[in-house]
Amino acid sequence: MKTRVVAVCMGSLLLVAGAATAQTSVPRESRETYQSAVVDANGNLVILRTSGAAVTVAKAGEQRSFATPVLSASRTAVGAQAMFPNCCTSYDVPLQLIVYAAGGVHRFTGTGLPIFQWAFVDGGARVAYGQEPVHFGCQTHYELRDVESERLLEAVDVPQPCGLNPDPKPVSVPPWVADLISKKAR
Repeated sequence: MKTRVVAVCMGSLLLVAGAATAQTSVPRESRETYQSAVVDANGNLVILRTSGAAVTVAKAGEQRSFATPVLSASRTAVGAQAMFPNCCTSYDVPLQLIVYAAGGVHRFTGTGLPIFQWAFVDGGARVAYGQEPVHFGCQTHYELRDVESERLLEAVDVPQPCGLNPDPKPVSVPPWVADLISKKAR
């Protein structure tokens, strides 16, 4: 009798745990979507939800502004490079990639080098970006990250022609890097 009661209780707990999990996941079709995004006069990112409500993502720390924002293909994420002063240039550099999705701000910094190229992947569920020094880099560091968890999914270093290695040996790159490189070439 005791064994049956325990089994029934355990089964009930599993059903309750499953129901709790089901309630916390947001169905893709009910996710927050965005109509547009702009950088305001103060350099903050202003996002207009499709519901009509506006969200402001403020600059952080020494950040001066945001670069032109981009909406993901699914309209469930907005991304923009965060522009920071640089000691050795007369212009600001993009040291972070900011993605606003599902009501949250995600700041990607990778290795700390400027993020000169980036794109949404999988409709906005992931982001890919390339990082390299402001001048004279011998390689570009690429990262693919999950937006929601910010988890690094894959990283690749691609050699570039430079003084130390004017003719680097080509490396095999994954499709997401090839797509990002082809977007840069356009």
